[in-house]
Amino acid sequence: MRSCAVRYFTDFTDDQGLSRDEEGLHFAHRHEACLSATEALIEAAHDRLRVRADRPLPGDDGLILEAQVRDAAGSTVFRARLTLNLDWRDTDS
Repeated sequence: MRSCAVRYFTDFTDDQGLSRDEEGLHFAHRHEACLSATEALIEAAHDRLRVRADRPLPGDDGLILEAQVRDAAGSTVFRARLTLNLDWRDTDS
């Protein structure tokens, strides 16, 4: 008996608002969809801290990113929240 792939949607939230996944991806198991969302959340944090022009600067409190996985019926089946507190120290002291 083979498993049937199910479509899951991963929405992301940051300080810019909600980015809703309208296409989704197929996964054989919900656990795989949740791990994929977690990995994407970590990649988003990396991009935000290292690559993107809007990365946190001195004076910013931190970074809060969230991923929510929805099933095809629209029910949230998983949520991951990544919070990074930034404590900028005065470099003049």
